[in-house]
Amino acid sequence: MNDKSKETRQELMLKAKEKGIKNFRVLNKNELMHILAEGITQQEVDAIVASAVVRWKSGWSSRKVKNEN
Repeated sequence: MNDKSKETRQELMLKAKEKGIKNFRVLNKNELMHILAEGITQQEVDAIVASAVVRWKSGWSSRKVKNEN
């Protein structure tokens, strides 16, 4: 695991792209390391990506609300 912690977020994103994971750009470094770990199921990957997408979208919607006020 120490080898993976030394990898940059960019390197991890490239590996996620090669693996065919969608929406990998919204994942943070810890989430990227987790989804690229050995033995993780596709359901776990989907759940992590879905939660990251929800977090990302919530950031966009809060800005719209601030601009309307």
